[in-house]
Amino acid sequence: MKNLFFLSLMLAATFSFGQYKYPATKTELVTDTYFGVKVEDPYRWLEDIKNPKVLDWFKAQENFTNSELSKIPGQKKIFQELTDLDKIITVKYSPVTAEGGKYFYRKRLPEESVYKLYYRQGKDGKEILLFDPKNYIAGKVMDFSVSISDDGSKIAFNLSEVGSELGDVKIMDVATGKFLSDVIKHSVGNFADGSNTEIIYGEAKSYDTHDPEVWQNSETKLHVIGNDNSKDILLASSKKYPELKILPSEFPDFYIFKNSPYIFLGKSTVENYKELYYAPASDLKKDHIQWKPFCKKTDEIWNFFVQGNDVYLLTTKGNSKFRLIKTSLSKPDFANAKEIVSGDKDWKISSVTQSKDYLVFFKTKNELIAEPFYYNLKTGETTKISTPLKGNLEAAALSKNSNELLLTNLAWNKPINFYTYDIDKKEFSKGPFNMAINFPNLENIVYEEIEAPSHDGTMVPLSILYDKSKLRKDGSNITFMQGYGAYGMSSSPYFSARYLPLLNRGVVLAFAHIRGGGEKGQDWYLAGKKTTKPNTWKDFNSCAEYLIKNKYTSSDKFGISGASAGGILIGRAITERPDLYKVAIPKVGCLNALRMEFSPNGPVNIPEFGTVKDESDFEALLEMDAYQHIKKGTKYPAQLITTGFNDSRVESYIPAKFAAKMQADNASTNPVFLYVDYKAGHFGGSTVEEQFLQASKEYSFLLWQCGDKDFQLK
Repeated sequence: MKNLFFLSLMLAATFSFGQYKYPATKTELVTDTYFGVKVEDPYRWLEDIKNPKVLDWFKAQENFTNSELSKIPGQKKIFQELTDLDKIITVKYSPVTAEGGKYFYRKRLPEESVYKLYYRQGKDGKEILLFDPKNYIAGKVMDFSVSISDDGSKIAFNLSEVGSELGDVKIMDVATGKFLSDVIKHSVGNFADGSNTEIIYGEAKSYDTHDPEVWQNSETKLHVIGNDNSKDILLASSKKYPELKILPSEFPDFYIFKNSPYIFLGKSTVENYKELYYAPASDLKKDHIQWKPFCKKTDEIWNFFVQGNDVYLLTTKGNSKFRLIKTSLSKPDFANAKEIVSGDKDWKISSVTQSKDYLVFFKTKNELIAEPFYYNLKTGETTKISTPLKGNLEAAALSKNSNELLLTNLAWNKPINFYTYDIDKKEFSKGPFNMAINFPNLENIVYEEIEAPSHDGTMVPLSILYDKSKLRKDGSNITFMQGYGAYGMSSSPYFSARYLPLLNRGVVLAFAHIRGGGEKGQDWYLAGKKTTKPNTWKDFNSCAEYLIKNKYTSSDKFGISGASAGGILIGRAITERPDLYKVAIPKVGCLNALRMEFSPNGPVNIPEFGTVKDESDFEALLEMDAYQHIKKGTKYPAQLITTGFNDSRVESYIPAKFAAKMQADNASTNPVFLYVDYKAGHFGGSTVEEQFLQASKEYSFLLWQCGDKDFQLK
C-alpha cells in the first residue's frame, strides 16, 4: 500500500518571504503513497529525534526563538503581575481524598513554587507534611501523583523527575512519612480497591518516552507490599490472554472491587466506550481466568460502578445526553436495565462518582451550568444537593468509604473554591480546603454566553469574558480565543488569576465550545471526529467571524490558542482561514496528524483520529493534518509554536516539522517561532516560576503582534 522513496537531498538555509533569518533547515523529501494519493513530507528527517543533527537543529531553534522573544518589552512586568496575583491567595489547596479519617491534600504557600502533599487527621487535626517534591532528591524537582490505601495508612506514589513523564512507583508509610523499600520501575500504579497492601500497576518497557514501543504490549501486574518484585503476579497481557485479542496499543485495565464478588478486565485506549470482561473474584490469582464478555464497544458504556451484585452503567446508548442504568452481574441485561436518570434536550449527565452509599453526579447545560445530585444505592431515591452557594457546582465523592462529598464552584468570573457536603447529615461546610480569595478588579469582569452560527447553520456555544470598563464595540480590542474539540471533552467555566494580566489590559477572552467536544452530548462529539473533524475548525472560525462581525475585535487584533489535540484545531483554523487571525499559539500541538500513529502515543489514539491503514481514516487524517495544508506563498499569522522536548504524548518532532515548513513557506512578514522547553513534557513547567515564565512569553508575543503599545520593539 505504501511506497517510500527519497528524492534529491538539498541542504540550504530556510527560504523565507519575511524579515526573519531562521536557522538553516534542510529538506529531504520523502513521498508516501496511500490509496493512490501521494503525500510529500520534506521534513521527515526531523523525526529521528535522537540524531545529533536533529538535536542541533532543535537547539538552534531554541536559541533563535529565545533571542527574538527577549526583545519584546513587558515580559518582566507580566511575570511580576502573575507573581503578585499568585500571592493574593495566602494558601492554595488541591484536595486529593479522605481515607481512614485522614484528609489528604496538596498545598502551596505564596513563597513556594510547587505543591506539597499533606494530611491531617480529621478536618481540624494537626497538619503533617508528607512529601516535598523539591527536597526529595537534591537538585531535582519531582512530578508525582498518588493513590491512598483503604485505611489511609500507605500511599502509592507515581514519581518521575520533572519533564521525564515516566518514573517509578514507590510506597510511603504515612505514620512515619518514610518510603518503604518497594520500587516498581518504569510503571504507573494504584492501590487495589479496598486494599492496604496490594498495588495494581501497568509496566512500560523502559524509561525512554521517545521509544515508539515504550507502551506497546504493556502488562498489568499485582504487587504485594514487602514482596520482592519477582513474586509479582501477571494479571493481564496480550500474551497471557490471547483469546481476548488484546492489541499491542491497548492497555489491559484490571478492576477489583472490595464490595463485589466480581473482577473486571478492560481493553483500553483513548476511546470512551469500554470493552469489558468479568469473572468471579475468587479466580483472581488463578494461572488462567476464564473471562466472560460483559460489554462491547457497541454498548456505549462510558463508565461503570459496582455495588455487591449490582452494576450501574453510564451509557450513551439510546440517549446522546447519557443514561445511568442498573443491571445485575448475575445476569446482565442492558436492554431491560433499570433507568436511574437520563439526560434530556437541555441537560446532560456530565459525571458520576461513587461514595459509600450513593452515586454522586451533576447535570450540565452545554457544560456552562452545573447542578449536583446524589442517588441512594439502598432506597433508589435521587436528591438534588441544596447549598447556600449560587452558580455552578460540581460534586464528587471524596472517598468510596464515606458519604462526604467535595463540591467545587465553577464560573468564568469567580475563582475556583472547594467545599464539603455530608450526605448523611445534610451538612454543607467550607471544609478543610476552602481558600480566602480577593483578586482586584473582579467586579468589572463579566461574561456573555452566546451561540454563533457555524458554516452549516449549527449554533455553537461561545463564552466571552472581558473587563466591562474597557470593552469598546469598535473592533479595537485585542481578543484571545481558545478551543480544544476532541475526545468528547468539554470546556467548563473556569476562572484563573492568570487571565487577569490580559483582562486588565482590555483583552477579550473567548472560549469556543466546538464540535468534537462534549458540551451538547455524544452527538456533538461525533460531529467533530474523524470524517466529521472539519466541523471542529469550521466552528472555531465561525466563532471568530462572529466576534469580528459584532465588533468585539478585528482580524489584526485576534489571537488564538489550543493545546495537544487542540493543535489540530489551531493548525487547521489558520491554514484554512489565515485572514481571520493575527496570532496563533499552538501548544504541544498535534500539527502533523498523518504521522501521529508512528509516535509513542500514536497507536492508542487511533480510535480517536484514525489510521493511515484505512482509506476513510487516511482521508480524514490528511484533512486534519495542518502540516500538509501549509501552502507556499500564503500569508499566515504570527506563530509561537511550543513543545516540551520530553513530551511522550505529542512527540516534539510533530510541532517541529510544522514550524520548519511554516518558516519556509510563509509569505507574510509575521514571525514563526518554535519554543522548545527542554525541562518539560506535555504539560509544561512543573514549578510556578516556569509556568509564569512561559505565560509571560506567550502573552507578550500576543500583545506585541496585536499592537499593544507597551509591547512594541524599541
